[in-house]
Amino acid sequence: MPRLILFAGMFLLLMTGQAWPDASVETGFKTSGFQGLGAAEGTSQYRYQGDKKWEAASTRFTGAILSRLAGGGETITITRVDKGVYWTLDPKGRTYQESPIVLPRTKSEEREKGTDKPTTRITKSEFSVKKTGASETINGFPCEEYLVTWLLEMEDLETKAKSRSTMVTNLWTTPETAPIRKVQAEEQKFNRALAKKLGTEMSPEEAKQLGLAAMASMSRASQDEIQKGLLRVKDEMAKIKGYPIRTTINWNLEGEKSERAGQEEKAENQKSSDFSGGLGGLLSGALSRATKKKAEEKTASSDGKGAPFFSTTVEVKSLTADSLPAETFEIPAGYGKK
Repeated sequence: MPRLILFAGMFLLLMTGQAWPDASVETGFKTSGFQGLGAAEGTSQYRYQGDKKWEAASTRFTGAILSRLAGGGETITITRVDKGVYWTLDPKGRTYQESPIVLPRTKSEEREKGTDKPTTRITKSEFSVKKTGASETINGFPCEEYLVTWLLEMEDLETKAKSRSTMVTNLWTTPETAPIRKVQAEEQKFNRALAKKLGTEMSPEEAKQLGLAAMASMSRASQDEIQKGLLRVKDEMAKIKGYPIRTTINWNLEGEKSERAGQEEKAENQKSSDFSGGLGGLLSGALSRATKKKAEEKTASSDGKGAPFFSTTVEVKSLTADSLPAETFEIPAGYGKK
């Protein structure tokens, strides 16, 4: 939506004394996980009011292992940018945890501080957005499709082994009706407030939409290279018109095997045989090995002959722009702090 229209609408509301509506959005998602690890499906509900956000997520693991070990569950998170905190609620135990809103330190930031050096340089980065001309009605919303492609080629600074990462996003958007514009304004207001609090150019919600955070964190490149790439992404994304209803991401990895990679894999396998870290340690080790293995093999998935390394689909089921009570964004009565 053009900024002029947004500013004009806000000005008129202020002049007439009317309250800007709050926003509620319900979505469904399904993901393959990383090479099948962490495959899950579920629903999420989001409620926005200025710089406040309430989120309830119901998740069910569908993979052969996690569906037995972890099953699934429901979590409720309240983000209060005005107070600088996240509240994570446990409805069953009627308790909550409080955490500060801070940007987690990434591997690339550790390298910039000298605690960890870059091991990879980006040799090629191409990001493009194209309108395909396809149309479809999704959950009652008339949609048009955009194809978003990000190609990233990297080189190991020591072994000179090359790798390629390709992320393809099929984004289906619907025209911005009056209710959608109101919902979008509330989402953007919150995202801008959160991005400002975190001191980032791109909000976590924007990055999550394309899976950019995962792609960037595994690139092992410098923070400067990653940041330049994200800024180019932001410029290209301006070409997309409408409100996203369905977002499907397919991420493929391929690369060359190196002697050092084989040594690292052997060490990682030995380390992961220790189960003292519990389920979390087991999953972390398995995910690390799966990532390395996929990146070192010439995978056929990039030309449609195999499954992608990671895939996910998120769909908007419904949205409303009705006012919400203030207590929605407060810790419920009777909850104790953990």
